[in-house]
Amino acid sequence: MNNRKENSINLSKNKNNWPATLYVEGQDQFRGWFNSSLITSTILTNQTPYQQVLSHGFVVDEKGHKMSKSLGNVIDPEDIIKKFGADLLRLWVVSCDFTKEIKVSIPILKNLQESYQKIRNTCRFLLGNLVNLPPKLQNENGLEKELSLADYYILWQLEKLLEESQQKYSEYNFNNIYISLLSFCTNELSSFYFEISKDSLYCDSLNSSRRKQIITALYYLLGGLLKIIRPIFPYLAEEIYQNIPFHFGFANNESVHLADLSLSFSFPDNYQAKIKLITDFFLPLRQDIFFLLEKVRQEKTITANSQASCLVYCKESEKYDLSLLNWTELLLVAEVSFSKQLEKNMVSGFFCSLHVTKTDLKRCLRCWNWQKLENDVCWRCKNVLLV
Repeated sequence: MNNRKENSINLSKNKNNWPATLYVEGQDQFRGWFNSSLITSTILTNQTPYQQVLSHGFVVDEKGHKMSKSLGNVIDPEDIIKKFGADLLRLWVVSCDFTKEIKVSIPILKNLQESYQKIRNTCRFLLGNLVNLPPKLQNENGLEKELSLADYYILWQLEKLLEESQQKYSEYNFNNIYISLLSFCTNELSSFYFEISKDSLYCDSLNSSRRKQIITALYYLLGGLLKIIRPIFPYLAEEIYQNIPFHFGFANNESVHLADLSLSFSFPDNYQAKIKLITDFFLPLRQDIFFLLEKVRQEKTITANSQASCLVYCKESEKYDLSLLNWTELLLVAEVSFSKQLEKNMVSGFFCSLHVTKTDLKRCLRCWNWQKLENDVCWRCKNVLLV
C-alpha cells in the first residue's frame, strides 16, 4: 500500500500532463484501452489515468457499410484534405453526431462545402466592409457608444450564440454549435442585418452617424464569429485574422490563436425590453409583409419591393413605440405608414393587413432608393457628392 502511494506521488510530480484531461477512442475500447489503462493506473497509483472519457462511433460509407479495402469504399483523409482542405474535414467531424456511426462520402462532403462557403462568405462580407473605416477610428474607444435598436438586436443575438457555443463546447456538443453558427450566418446576418445595412455602408459618407453604428456592430460581429469558429476552422480563422484591415482591439496580435477574443459590448439599461419590439413585433410583421409584397409583385403593381408604398394595419402595433425603428430601412421599401384601423382595400396576412401602391417618389441615380430628388439625386447622396 505504501509503495502504491509513493508511485502516485512520483507520477504526480514528474508528469504534469497526468492524469489525462480526456481519453478519446471508439466504442470498442470500453473493454480495451479505457479499461486496461484504468485497471493498471488504479493498481499502480490508486488514481484514474483520465479525468473524462469520450467514445465515438465508427466511420461507415453513405450506405452504412463498414469501410474495408476489399469493398473499395475506404476514403483516405489525406485525399479529402487535398481536394477539400483540412477545415472541411474538421467540419465533417463537427457536423456529425459522433456518438453513433458516422457516414462519410464525397456527396456528403460537397454538401458541407456549401455550408462552409456560407460561413466563409459571411466573414468575407465583414472584412470587406471594415476596410473603409471612419478616418478617426484608430482604436476601440473610437467606436460608437449608442447604436440603433437593430444593431443592439444583432449584437444581442451574437451574445446568445457565444454563450450557447461555449456551453456546447464544454459538453462536446459540436454538432449543435455548427447548426447554430450556420443558422446565424444565413438567417440573422445574410438575410437580415447585412441586407438592411448595405445602403448605409455603400452610400453614406464615411463619417455618417448611421454608418459608424453599423461599423461598430460589424467589429463586434467579426470578433465574436472568430471566437466561435477558431476551434472548428483554425485555418480559416487564421486567414481571416491575417486579412483584418485594422490593427487594434482583438486584431492587435500576430495570430488569431494568440488573440484575446473576449469581447465585451456594453448594452444600455433596459435594452431587452426594447428588443421585444423586434422579436415580438417587427420580425413576424416583416415575414408577413414580404409574403404580401410577393403577391403584389406578381400582380405587376410594383416590380420591386424598393418602390412599394405600404400602409400597414396591425393590432399589435398599439403595444409598442414604433418611432424606435426606421421602417423603410428595415423593410427595404420606399414608404411605410401605419393605420389605426383596418381599411377595405387591405390584404390580410397572418400577422397584419397591408395595402400597397407604387410610390410617387423618384429613384435616385446614385443609391437607387425611391426618394424626393434634386437634380436626380436624393439629399443624402447630394451631400456625399459635395464633400
